[in-house]
Parts: sequence; C-alpha cells; structure tokens
Amino acid sequence: MKNSIIILLSFILFVALISCEESSKKETKTTLKNNDVNLDISKGFQLLESNCFACHSPKTSLEDRIAPPMAAIKEYYITEGVTQEQFSQSLITFIENPEEKNAKIPEAIERFGLMPKMNFTPQQITQIANYIYNSKLEEPNWYANHFHNEKFIHLENLKNEDLSYEELGLKYAMNTKAVLGKNLIVAIKNKGTEEAVAFCNTRAFNIVDSAGVALNTNIKRVSDFPRNTANKASSEELNYIKKSKNLIENGKKLMPIVQEINNKMVGYYPIVTNQMCLQCHGMPNTQILPTTLSKIKELYPTDKATGYGENELRGIWVIEMDKK
Repeated sequence: MKNSIIILLSFILFVALISCEESSKKETKTTLKNNDVNLDISKGFQLLESNCFACHSPKTSLEDRIAPPMAAIKEYYITEGVTQEQFSQSLITFIENPEEKNAKIPEAIERFGLMPKMNFTPQQITQIANYIYNSKLEEPNWYANHFHNEKFIHLENLKNEDLSYEELGLKYAMNTKAVLGKNLIVAIKNKGTEEAVAFCNTRAFNIVDSAGVALNTNIKRVSDFPRNTANKASSEELNYIKKSKNLIENGKKLMPIVQEINNKMVGYYPIVTNQMCLQCHGMPNTQILPTTLSKIKELYPTDKATGYGENELRGIWVIEMDKK
C-alpha cells in the first residue's frame, strides 16, 4: 500500500512537472511570437516612413495632396471581416501590379492617377500591411520617429526665432525636401523615371533655390559622388559626409551638425536613400532600367551617382543661416 502511494505521488509530480514545462514552452513560444510581430510591425513602419509617406502623409494639405493618406487606404481596404492575410494579399497584388483592376479606391485613381510601380518584395509589403492593419493611423506620429525628423513634428508649430540653429536648419531642409519630393514624384507618375531624370536636370536647382529665397536662407544639396558637378561637396562638407558614413557602418545614428563659417551658421543634414531613389541611383540595368540609364548618361556624362543601396548616405543638405 505504501509503495502504491509513493508511485501515485511520483506520477502526479511527474505530470505536474511536464505540465509546467509545457506551459513554460508555450509561454516562451508566445513571447517569441509576440516579439516577432513587434519587430515586423517596426519594420513595416520604417518601410512606410522611408518610402510611402512622401505621398501618403496625413500631414499634407488637401490642395497639395498627390495620393490618399494611409488612413483612407486602411478604411477602404480593411472592411468588416477582412483578415490581415487578405489585406496583405490585396496590397501585394496592387503594389506589384498597380493597375486599375487591382485597385480598391477608384476615387483616388480618378483624382491622382495610378501610383508608380515600387520595388518592394512580397515580404516587405506584408510587413507594411502588418503595420497598417495593427496601428492607429488616424493619429500618426511618424515624424517624431524618423532619425532625420525627430523634432520636426514640433518645429512646424514653433516660430523661427524660438528655434535653435540646428532646429531651424532642419525645418528648412525638410520643407525643401517635401517640395522637391512632391514635384519629383509627380514627374515619375506622369511620364516615368526618365522624366524624373530630365526634371532633376532642368528644374531641381530652381526649386531648391526658390525654396531658399522663400525661406530667406541659402540651401543646397551636395554629394561626394555627384550626378551634377554643381553638387560636388567641398572639403569641409566631404569631411562631414565621411564621418556620417562611418557612423552608418558602425550602426550608429546620423546626427546633423551646425558650425559657424564666414560669419554664417551652416547646418549639415544627411540625405539617405530609399527605394524610390534606387530607380535613378541604384544598380545599373537592374534597379535602374536601361532607358533611364541611357537618359542619365545623355544628361550627365560625368555621373557618379549610381550603385547605391537602400538606407545609404546619398549626400547632405547644406543650410546657411544668418546669425541671430
């Protein structure tokens, strides 16, 4: 009898231990799964912020908008009963083949036209869909999380005289980038990437100069590997570019700097590539189509601005400000 009780107790203890172990495994698996989901959402956010919000930002005014905001896309695509997997597949279908038959917002096509084809992988689109599906886009805060734009969301609401030189330069750079980017995207959408090359050749300088005049400052873009020789960086600018590239290589955060030069305050702000950039600045004959490459060679015979990958330093904004 005593032996039977001992055996029974041993069995109960064994079952309890197994149950605890299985519970622990399930908990661990759940934690790992949740971590994977969070990482996936984070990656989706980064992809959206780098490649999509130039057109789909909810901050763009109605008259300046060139594409529907992400909140509208979510509303049209994620109707009652639509699962995350179904939403992901709808996005993959449209982004891989941006044709009217694959779209779900006919009003947007009527107003804005079809978006240009983007070079996303199905995995990247799934990550974007994951972020949109699981996030509240009605209250976006993506400006605050961009390594260029950490303070930008606050700067727009402050008077220039209340900003530091670094903040003021950032505000000028981002405003100019928005105007230039909007015009560039319209050129791509209307006539293709070759037209974007021609646009940069004839109009980019005027847009940047006009922005500088409007903001009462001097603004330029420079690079260590310029497409246009007029964008060649000076020795001081090259020094900052070199240091910034070292930061990227070591996984560190890029930081703008402001220094006094010839009685002016001059700010340097990084320009980092995204997927859209690679249509003109990526690998020749793969990311850059042969027709586009031919146009680049025609307009820029001394071009050095190809061979870039995503999230690489393409150049810098240089913002020259009067001393306060």
